[in-house]
Amino acid sequence: MQHIYRTKRVEGAAVPGIIRNGGNYFYIQADVYEDGMVNCWELVDMPGLQAKLRSGWLTPTIPEGEAISIFGLGSYRIQSASWTHDQDSYYQLIQATVQQLNPELSNIYTISEAEVKLKEQRRVASSPSSVHFQIVQEQFYQTVEGKGFYIFMKRSEGISLCHLVVYKNGTVNVYGSGFEEHCTLEEALILFDDGTLFTEISEPTEIAIPELGKITLSDMLYGSEDDEKKKELLDSYAKLQGEKTAHELCREAYYNYLEYPTEYNRTKLKEKYEQVPAHERMYLGDMDSKDWDYRRIIYNPEEKREV
Repeated sequence: MQHIYRTKRVEGAAVPGIIRNGGNYFYIQADVYEDGMVNCWELVDMPGLQAKLRSGWLTPTIPEGEAISIFGLGSYRIQSASWTHDQDSYYQLIQATVQQLNPELSNIYTISEAEVKLKEQRRVASSPSSVHFQIVQEQFYQTVEGKGFYIFMKRSEGISLCHLVVYKNGTVNVYGSGFEEHCTLEEALILFDDGTLFTEISEPTEIAIPELGKITLSDMLYGSEDDEKKKELLDSYAKLQGEKTAHELCREAYYNYLEYPTEYNRTKLKEKYEQVPAHERMYLGDMDSKDWDYRRIIYNPEEKREV
C-alpha cells in the first residue's frame, strides 16, 4: 500500500484557559475549532473537553496563593482573584465559540472509540500547532500568517494580560481583556520603549485576564525582560519573512566554532548567542543540555566538554 495524506484547513478561535498539570497552573490559549475540536495540550472533542474539565486538567480558576506560569513571560504568585467562570459556564463559553464559528453546527467531529484505541496503541497524543492569521482582503479570501507571544499592557482602564501577534505584512495586533489594539511593527517597538508593553511585576498589581477575570499578582517568581521580548518580536517578524532567526544563526555559529575553535569564532558565537532572547536560549540545545555548551564555550572556554 502506498501511503498518502491530505491537509485540510480548519479555522478556529483562541479562548484563554488554564492547565493544571502536576499541581502547577499554566495559562494557555485553548484552540477552539469550527468542527468542535478543542486543543488544550491535547486535541479533544466536546465530550472529551467535558472530561478534561471534570478532571481538573483544564480549569477557568486558580486558588489564591498559587502561581500562574505564562509561557515566555514569567511565573507570578496570585495574591487575590475574582474569576468570571466556573466549570459549567466555561464549557458554555467554548460551546458558544464553536457556534459562533459554525452557526449551523454542521460537521461537528466526534472522536470514535476506534480512534482512541489506535492512538493508545501507537502512543500518540495529538496536539497540533495552531497558526495565527489575519484576513487582509475578503475577495479571494487573502490572509497572512503571524506569530505571537504573551505580554502585559498598560491602558487607561488598567493593565491586561495580552497576546501580541505580529503578521507577515508588518502589522501587529494586541489582543487583551475586552479590546484589540492595532499598530505597525515600529509602533509596537515604541510601546515597549515607553513602558506600555512590559513584563516585570515589582509590587502587587491587578491584571485583567481575557475572558477569565481579574487577579492581583504579588510576586514575580521569574520573568523575561522587556528588551528580550522586543528581540522576540523582531525575530518572529524575521522568521515570517523567510529570514534566518537568531536561533538558527546562533546554532550555525556554534557548529562553526566546534569545527574551527578559534577565538574569532568564539567571539562571533557570543555575539549571536546574545541576540537570542534570553528566555528562549534554553531551546538552543536538547531537553537535557539546553544552552549549557554554548555558555561553556562563551564564558568558560577553559572548561572541557564531557563527551
